[in-house]
Amino acid sequence: MPDAKQPPEKLDPLSDSERLLKECSAVEIDLTALRSRYEQYFLGAERSRPSVAHNVLRKRIENLRSAFNRTTAVRFRVKNISSKFLAYERLWNRTLNEIENSTYRRDLFKARRHAVKSGAPKPGAAAEKPAPPAASGELSDAKLRPIYEAYVAMKKQCREDVSKLTFESIASKLRRQVPDLMKKHNARSVEFKVVIKNGKAILNAVPKE
Repeated sequence: MPDAKQPPEKLDPLSDSERLLKECSAVEIDLTALRSRYEQYFLGAERSRPSVAHNVLRKRIENLRSAFNRTTAVRFRVKNISSKFLAYERLWNRTLNEIENSTYRRDLFKARRHAVKSGAPKPGAAAEKPAPPAASGELSDAKLRPIYEAYVAMKKQCREDVSKLTFESIASKLRRQVPDLMKKHNARSVEFKVVIKNGKAILNAVPKE
């Protein structure tokens, strides 16, 4: 007599929680990369907004929020990721509306971006005073920070070692390259973009005439 049909095997709650925590870590890395891509777009270093990556990440976060049998640790991580994503999404949508209405100012975007990253209240009038203009070709920390963060995020996605990378070392390296690049290409400034080449993340210089 054939054996009775066995009931489907239940998922181990612990292994399921570990899987969700692993996905949380991956989503956090991709959120950092998406944030940096938006910042490069708003600062003029990228030509198009990362709409496809945005929609894909939103779907992944929605899947995390709807996951079942979550532990306290998973619930905390998912809530934190969701809150952070919504805060950035509000910032991006507001900035896109300003660009569409021709009222966008990069200095205000930088102030709002800093407020979201630090978890501070929405910047008021004092926080939104225009920053002094940078000298031609100058790469300020505010301009280099999103490039550095995108670079690190992309290297992690490519499974490259980032343990020895620091903002100071990358910023110093890029600033040293600028004068020669401006002279070579007769450019007014130089932008840097993060690209994938041969499976590795690199920083690509883009001279601006």
